[in-house]
Amino acid sequence: MGALCAVIAIISVAVPFAAGLALLGTVPTGLLAYRYRLRVLLAATVAAGVIAFLIAGLGGFMTVVHCVYIGGLTGVIKRRRKGTPTVIVSSLIAGLAFGAANVGALMVMTRLRHLIFEVMTSNVNGIATFLTRVHMQGTAGDLKRYFAVAVHYWQFLVLIYYCVGIMIVSLIGWWALSRLLERMRGIPDVHKLDAWAGSDSERGAVGPVPVRFDKVRFRYPGARQDALREVSLELHAGEHVAVTGPNGSGKTTLMLILAGREPTSGTVQRPGAVGLGKLGGTAVVLQHPESQVLGTRVADDVVWGLPPGTRIDVERLLGEVGLDGLAERETGSLSGGELQRLALAAAMAREPALLIADEVTTMVDQQGREALLGVLSGLTKRHRTALVHITHYNNEAESAERTIDLSDSPDNAGMVETAVAPARTGTVHHGSQAPVLELVGVGHEYGIGTPWAKTALRDVSFAVEQGDGVLIHGGNGSGKSTLAWIMAGLTVPTSGACLMDGQPTHEQVGAVALSFQAARLQLMRPRVDLEVASAAGFSPRDHDRVAAALGVVGLDPTLAKRRIDQLSGGQMRRVVLAGLLARSPRALILDEPLAGLDAASQRGLLRLLEDLRRERGLTVVVISHDFVGLEDLCPRTLHLHNGTLEPLESTSAAAGGMA
Repeated sequence: MGALCAVIAIISVAVPFAAGLALLGTVPTGLLAYRYRLRVLLAATVAAGVIAFLIAGLGGFMTVVHCVYIGGLTGVIKRRRKGTPTVIVSSLIAGLAFGAANVGALMVMTRLRHLIFEVMTSNVNGIATFLTRVHMQGTAGDLKRYFAVAVHYWQFLVLIYYCVGIMIVSLIGWWALSRLLERMRGIPDVHKLDAWAGSDSERGAVGPVPVRFDKVRFRYPGARQDALREVSLELHAGEHVAVTGPNGSGKTTLMLILAGREPTSGTVQRPGAVGLGKLGGTAVVLQHPESQVLGTRVADDVVWGLPPGTRIDVERLLGEVGLDGLAERETGSLSGGELQRLALAAAMAREPALLIADEVTTMVDQQGREALLGVLSGLTKRHRTALVHITHYNNEAESAERTIDLSDSPDNAGMVETAVAPARTGTVHHGSQAPVLELVGVGHEYGIGTPWAKTALRDVSFAVEQGDGVLIHGGNGSGKSTLAWIMAGLTVPTSGACLMDGQPTHEQVGAVALSFQAARLQLMRPRVDLEVASAAGFSPRDHDRVAAALGVVGLDPTLAKRRIDQLSGGQMRRVVLAGLLARSPRALILDEPLAGLDAASQRGLLRLLEDLRRERGLTVVVISHDFVGLEDLCPRTLHLHNGTLEPLESTSAAAGGMA
């Protein structure tokens, strides 16, 4: 948010006649002040101010300050449910403060003050001369006399100027920004934990386990049904528990309640406070480690946020999670599996009494998955901590002492299985027609020409024909996602060419559809019908087309009016596909389409894609480190290793998979 504010400030300063754009910079700062504590706004201010000053100088810095003032004032007043009178009083106080600061500065910097007054005097004299020439000598004389009086009492002039100016700007900002914040009032921040409501003495008594749930339920604000249906359970110190269940069964909601969120009904009994992130409290490791890694060095990240004076054996912790000798490595150079293990080490540095691991192996290849499972399975034996492991994988659930199944019925309780990777298969020929996609010697290097340049792909060549189904398999860091973006035309390769009908794909963006790893990041509208219509390029008022698009991917048309955040993971992926397929793309690329889905959701999605490929001749390319169940959808398999395609006779011994 700070960077966004800085960019807007820089544009408003650097581009001629663009000063009015600075008002847009109040939006990110207003949102921060409305949703979070003041220290979050201060952190964003420092970040934005430094960026703007380095690029646009003092003008950019002052624009950021103005944006922070207006956005912060509006956000805080709106959060406290105050109105225009509060804005007027606050702006008067701010105007007096700014004015007094400027008066003090001008009294000290006398040469600057004289220079400013000389410039103003020259301007006034010029206006007076013009008035004299048009026979308005009396007005010209009055202008000079009043200006001389104002300069004599310049301190009061500056104070009045800042008070009036800041009040006007504050009211304009309030009028424009408060409407946006009002619209956000009804949008729940579902992943934000509320402050623990204990007394001051109880806050210091950290004790998250043993914990007992008695008929606990949870329903998000505005939802029509419970996200977590009634559950009663007990978790003891040092216990290893697996939590399983289909998408939408409430596994993540259960994690939030364990981490401190108050349930809608029922009781949660603990001996003390949750202590989220505190020593001896509760630690959470999430599915996407990038959101939890903050330090630039591995060793820095392990101790990030710990109280001063805390002694941690960083090398021992890194060795325990399989990161021996990587203490000095930059976190930006780590693979997905290594980042996940680093997040686990940082959590263990807090010596938590309760550790919650939420789908931590979903985005990791089989080698990294096995390494993480090895760490987690022996964790309770090496540390005095209770482990709650949320997972879809059968072998991970079996390593726990007991399993809590949130499934409603045995039909939904299917677990994800593992299998051996298929061997690479050769080209399937469909005739003499030209291929839909053709990659010729494609290579790509990030940061080319810089000291931190990194090669992602080398000399990749293959063709995809109409109606083909191709699985591109590889581990984390093998270059799969880079290859997907090149094939979709969103990235231009640094060498070679990716062609569709003989023309570069980056000149035909949209002809090849790409479904991202994280479906939620691809959904930009608040409601299903708005999202599908926006992605497909037609009006959301065309209800028949929206219903038809949803029907193609097996979704009930009644979901059209549902909010995106009320969908399960499988439904989100189908909504993404509905919008993409409604554009009638020449080919569809799916990047890790099965990640985070339970067994039933995986089977349903694969069955849908198989039908589309068979009945509509859809060309499908799947990028994945998993392969169970993909045999019918993708008869061809290509193995990507360290940015290159393995030879045809090579086979992979890695295991992994989704069902």
